[in-house]
Amino acid sequence: MYLKEIVTSGFKSFADKLQLNLDGKVTCIVGPNGSGKSNIVDAVRWVLGEQSVKSLRGDGSMTDVIFSGSKSRNPLNVASVELIFDNTDHFLNVPYTEISIKRKVYRSGENEYYLNNEKCRLKDITNLLLDSGMGKESYNIISQGEVDKILSNSSQDRRIIFEEASGILKYKKRKEEALRKLDRTHNNLDRVEDIIKELEMQIGPLKEQSEKASEYLENKKGLDQYEVALLAYDIENFHQELESKVERKKKLEEEYLTLSNDSTTVDSKTLEHSNHLRKLEEDQRKWQQELLQVTEEKEKIDSERKLLKERSKTTKEEEKIKEELRTLLEKKESLQGRKTIIIDELQTIKEKTTTLQEKTQNLEKNVESLKSKRNLLTSNYSSLDQEKIKNHNKLKELQVELEQGVDLPNSVRKVLSNHNLTGIYNTIGNVLQVEEKYVTALNTAIQTNKNYVITKDEESAKKAIRYLKDNHLGRVTFFPMSVIKERSIDYETLGILKNSPEFLGIMSDLVTYNREYDKIIKNQLGTVIVSENLDAATRLANKINRKYKIVTLEGDQVNIGGSLTGGSLYKGRSSILVKQEIEFIRKKIEANEQETKDISLQIEETNQEREHQEENLFKLSKEKVELEEKENSKNQELKEMENQLESVNSEYESLQIINQNSVSEKEKELTSKYHEKSTYKEQLESKLKNVRDEISELKQKIDHNQAEDKLLRSKLKQIEKETQEIEINISRLDVKVDAMLTTLSEEYELTFERAKKEYILDIEPEDARKKVNSYRANIKRIGMVNLDAISEYEKVNTRYIYLNNQKEDLLNAEDTLLDIMNEMDDVMKEEFKTTFEQIQVEFQKVFKELFNGGTANLRLTNPDDLLTTGVDIIASPPGKKLTTISLLSGGEKTLTAISLLFAILNVRKVPFCLFDEVEAALDEANVSQFGKYLGNYKDKTQFLIITHKKKTMEYANTLYGITMQESGVSKLVSVKLENHQDLI
Repeated sequence: MYLKEIVTSGFKSFADKLQLNLDGKVTCIVGPNGSGKSNIVDAVRWVLGEQSVKSLRGDGSMTDVIFSGSKSRNPLNVASVELIFDNTDHFLNVPYTEISIKRKVYRSGENEYYLNNEKCRLKDITNLLLDSGMGKESYNIISQGEVDKILSNSSQDRRIIFEEASGILKYKKRKEEALRKLDRTHNNLDRVEDIIKELEMQIGPLKEQSEKASEYLENKKGLDQYEVALLAYDIENFHQELESKVERKKKLEEEYLTLSNDSTTVDSKTLEHSNHLRKLEEDQRKWQQELLQVTEEKEKIDSERKLLKERSKTTKEEEKIKEELRTLLEKKESLQGRKTIIIDELQTIKEKTTTLQEKTQNLEKNVESLKSKRNLLTSNYSSLDQEKIKNHNKLKELQVELEQGVDLPNSVRKVLSNHNLTGIYNTIGNVLQVEEKYVTALNTAIQTNKNYVITKDEESAKKAIRYLKDNHLGRVTFFPMSVIKERSIDYETLGILKNSPEFLGIMSDLVTYNREYDKIIKNQLGTVIVSENLDAATRLANKINRKYKIVTLEGDQVNIGGSLTGGSLYKGRSSILVKQEIEFIRKKIEANEQETKDISLQIEETNQEREHQEENLFKLSKEKVELEEKENSKNQELKEMENQLESVNSEYESLQIINQNSVSEKEKELTSKYHEKSTYKEQLESKLKNVRDEISELKQKIDHNQAEDKLLRSKLKQIEKETQEIEINISRLDVKVDAMLTTLSEEYELTFERAKKEYILDIEPEDARKKVNSYRANIKRIGMVNLDAISEYEKVNTRYIYLNNQKEDLLNAEDTLLDIMNEMDDVMKEEFKTTFEQIQVEFQKVFKELFNGGTANLRLTNPDDLLTTGVDIIASPPGKKLTTISLLSGGEKTLTAISLLFAILNVRKVPFCLFDEVEAALDEANVSQFGKYLGNYKDKTQFLIITHKKKTMEYANTLYGITMQESGVSKLVSVKLENHQDLI
């Protein structure tokens, strides 16, 4: 194998593409100082992976190797170098007869590597050339001035040459890789052990919590099984009872309707009989009055007839009759006046009766209206009663939810429930109240700190922290009131806010709380601004330069600096939302109770009003009866007055007749009237007898109807009472069934049909209730549980077992790596020792040959540790006895170093060597010795030598010249010397 071609472009002074074709022999590169000869060495080292800019004689970055321009040329943006090797002998164990290694660097600083024109990594190139004797720092490439370093470097640095010659670099690199793996293994092992220790701290409490949660779930499962079965059983029974009550209510309503119809019928008959009785009594009174009148008229006619007979017998006293006539006339006029007064009084009574009838009708309507109002109020009262029961049940559920901590972490609950800890008050979220309008904004503002615990002082917080640590209960943030300082918005910003329509307030001003927590709340909420919505919040944030956090009523947030937080709201329930709901339910209950009281009061007032109206109705009825009696009395008086008036008229007419001497005719007329009245009287007496009999019969019927109506009304009242009780029972059963169905739906997500089908009560209900009570007692005894602890314990335990296995694997891997490194150490020791001994022998030979005598030797600084020992060089040229190489002259040092290089080449063949003026310090004789010795490597090793020595050039097969005809740009000139020895 040999270096076939070097191609550069844009590298240092090689602005144009330079193609250096080589054979497997000795090639010399010559040229004046500053022409760019050494750039060939830099190019080879650079393409082989040199990363040090200083080693390449640069000053800044790797882009310094790119052609930087000249007076006549612009700078280039890329530099590239390519080495092409002939690998027909497969020196490098790859399936290619020609290998190309290429590197590019761009002005941007980006590097690219290519292997056979395929992009690759530097590591790929390094691995390919490893232990091949070719590399950026290998002994086959000696840069200008580096020959002396072989001798002057420390024995440890010198060891590297021998390691590369012995071919143990690949083992050393593998060992370094194994050490890195071992180090990573140790780090991983440390991390695993740390995690295992952390898990061991968690696994104990988690196991306890898991067992507690499992016990809770077992009891909860039993509770659910029997409670759901009981709910289904009770719902079915209550439903049957409800149907029975509804059926009973329906029957009562039908019975009530029947009895009400019967009562109406009886009332109708009673009214009919009463009306008929009234008519008969009216007829009786009328006929009695007529009978009385007829009797009086008959007696009067008889008296007149007798008086007429008597008077007709007596002497006429004309003056006396006239006097009587005047008296009767006055009496007649008086009776006529009295009659007029009675008629007026009767008219007044009739008007009053009409008014009373109108009032009675209005009162009857009012009573019916009040009855309807009472029924409606009773129905509303029943509905409110149902709603009140539902609200009370909901309130109990929410209070239980709040007592259990809602979304409190287990660690916070443990601290708050531990009565042995003093100075522990509450969480920040639990001490706040806010109007419903600001609930979402507050929930957003304290989402991360709502569960921080307020304490009296630092000592209280420390005790609580020690309690958490000792029991492995997790972490809690505490806010000691003695040290927390309040925060507020600066005066200037506050002025801007108050003049902004988007500003609704500071959150600490919008919440209510116990003033002893003032510093805590202002610390957390004193700089939180509230705005209407996200648009308003962003406008407001721009006005105040995004100095403070802003939350919106919709739950969005503009953070300090301007970042936005928003989206769908957190579904979870916080204590603030629960408290708000509790407050809302309480207000509903209070309003409900107040409304119930109001309705109850309205019912009472309605009953009182109805009683008052009925009492007025009774009074009106009584007054109406009195008016009717008074009217009858006046009618009677009027009739008497008319009878008297008629009697006076009759007597007046009789006296006139006597006065006119017509007694006989008058007597005949009176006799006729008398018989007529007698006949009419008999007729009236017969009618009165019939009416009395009918009245007696009607009164018996009315009494019977009234008794029957009283009985019916009593039954109706009983039915009405029973119906009301059934309605209340139905309402209560409805509420119970609704509550049970709600429990099934919300707590168990079951329908009644599914619960009845899947949860069958296989024991007596009372036994099931005892079991439910027992399960509830157990759950209460167990207290607060962390249901996530079961999965967390499983997860932590699984991870704990896995990490323990990982730990075991890492320990095994550590042992394996140590075994591998021990094996590699043995190989490296053996290889290094063998190579060192071979080089030692060759060095002695080469030294004597080059110096024509003298002695030289190599010695290990620590033979007992072949892995770290350094290498010392002992050299004594002919005629000198030196104890240290530092006493050698410059030329002797150079020739000694060359001797060592040739000794290494004799032991370890390399494809090519690149020397940059290595023989510069040698005289002509020693240069000749150097050149002759090069002949030993003919067809074995390729040499590329940069030199100024003509003697060296004599031994070259090919000569390249580097010139700088154009300022700053190197050019290449080549000469083949095999057939032109005369040119030397």
